[in-house]
Amino acid sequence: MSGYKNFAVVGAGSTGSFIIRQLLKEKATGIVDNVVVLTREGSKTTVDGDAKLIPVDYSNKESIKNALVGVDVVISTLASTVLHLQVGLAEAAKEAGAKLFVPSEFGARTEGATEGFLGFKANIQNQLRAVGLPYTLFYTGGFADYLWTPAFGLDVTSGKVSIGGKGDRQNPYTSRVDIARYVSYILTRLPAEQLNNRSFTMVGDRKSFNEIFKEYEAKTGKKLEVTYIPVSELDARLATNPRDIYAFLHKFWSSGPDPKKENDNHLYPDWNPSPLIDHLPVA
Repeated sequence: MSGYKNFAVVGAGSTGSFIIRQLLKEKATGIVDNVVVLTREGSKTTVDGDAKLIPVDYSNKESIKNALVGVDVVISTLASTVLHLQVGLAEAAKEAGAKLFVPSEFGARTEGATEGFLGFKANIQNQLRAVGLPYTLFYTGGFADYLWTPAFGLDVTSGKVSIGGKGDRQNPYTSRVDIARYVSYILTRLPAEQLNNRSFTMVGDRKSFNEIFKEYEAKTGKKLEVTYIPVSELDARLATNPRDIYAFLHKFWSSGPDPKKENDNHLYPDWNPSPLIDHLPVA
């Protein structure tokens, strides 16, 4: 056991809500003592269960410090648009006496990245290291239960999907339920010295888009019309708009740095993450 029993989750959105629910399950068993949820002042955020919701002013260090008194571990689940706030959060957490900071790294591995969105996240990591508060990074791959929308060109229920490149590159995916289970387990079961300044890679499933669509067709009997977008076209879009998240993701999925096949799944022997096909909508 790490000895960490008091947790704060920053944000209760698409990722944070799952982690909060899992920590509350751990609280019900006595493994966790307290769960605090930080949210913006004026936000209408609500949380289910026995978690303490504390509105804070993220631009005011004293506001954050006061909310984090007695907290051992701070888990950030901030959205990509406000990741810069994490440096101030870490500084306040250190001054409040927190022992560990978990930045919002849920996604592709960013260590060593120098360009684009991943490079931006890596730069935030460097700033967090300078704060001097021990940190733990969690890499999850894509969210297995979140990608299948028109926004990503992956709305399988429409019968038409678009993917960058040839669709044959395998990528890792993990559902948010399984992410929350893994994060909670690692932070509460591993000794503290094994958490400090370390990254953990979890892989719920590993598939190429061609494999995913083949499984979907076999499961549903529904034939998909697949459009393959040349990487050169994605490059052109990014040259015009470096913040084009659609073009960035499809390029990364098709021709980005080859994802490491090694993972740390073995550290949670009973994890048994769900396969990707279970999360594709069938309606």
